[in-house]
Amino acid sequence: MSAHLAIPLFAIVLLVYGETASANDSSFGDANGSITLKYQPNISMDKESLFISETEVRVDYVFTNTSSQDLIVPIAFPMPPMFFGSADHSSIDNFTLKVNGKTQPTQHRLVAQLADKTDISTELKQLGWGVDEVAYFAEYAEVPEGKPALPKQWLDEDQQIAFTLSDYFVWEQTFPAGQSVAISHSYTPSLSTGIPDTASSIIDTYTELACLDESAKQGIKKRNLIVKQDGEDQEIGVEWSHLSYILVTANNWQGAIKDFKLTVKKSQPTDLISLCFDGELKKTDPLTFEFQQKQFTPKQDLSILFIRKPNIE
Repeated sequence: MSAHLAIPLFAIVLLVYGETASANDSSFGDANGSITLKYQPNISMDKESLFISETEVRVDYVFTNTSSQDLIVPIAFPMPPMFFGSADHSSIDNFTLKVNGKTQPTQHRLVAQLADKTDISTELKQLGWGVDEVAYFAEYAEVPEGKPALPKQWLDEDQQIAFTLSDYFVWEQTFPAGQSVAISHSYTPSLSTGIPDTASSIIDTYTELACLDESAKQGIKKRNLIVKQDGEDQEIGVEWSHLSYILVTANNWQGAIKDFKLTVKKSQPTDLISLCFDGELKKTDPLTFEFQQKQFTPKQDLSILFIRKPNIE
């Protein structure tokens, strides 16, 4: 098994007029119907403990308002862009927010953005298009019945969608002057996965995306299942799943994360994990890898690949 890391980190951000960004928790605001994120200089992230597995993501933060005034901040928790393609891609589920240990409700927003970060959420909604319509168009290259065509500038040269869709969970948070607030959330993550694929295909697809080194590539090949059928070898491949996590928005808070901990857990001891991360994950038990650092500043978002040998009975 291999675990190669080169990580960035997640964040929270304030919103006003400016460049749209997605992240873990981030303060946000509406600007002409869009959600944009802005640097928040008066709130520090004192602690972040991030747990990631294929079945659960948990994050515990401690934020401190370092100013002399109470701050009421709209907060957005953006999910990674939805995937529309041949692979299965589950949605975020069971999102739960707690503030100082008490469960707090959130509102849900669907955000559509072009490659230049132009927010087209309002226009898309006015056309009557949602996730189902976009998924249908991506799969069949046809406009859903009863819906108007999308503007040409929203499509690429192959007439495929040239925008992303992301889920945002939003709420309004009060940060009392000079005090700390504990915010935690958990959810079942969205995974890109599918039927077993060949080792060569996985390596071609994820070498850069999941920082596959030679050890990881050999580990994938080792788990590549080949069976005899009618006297001939048939390649089944490996089971796989890919998870994205937005970390760099942590840089929109005051200073570095004072105390950061990352825990990555696999399902079985024989599973392989590979990801990019600016730090060394240490194996603490047969399933678990951890990293902890003071004054941590993320440099990139998290992209993690889980690999296992298919269980064919």
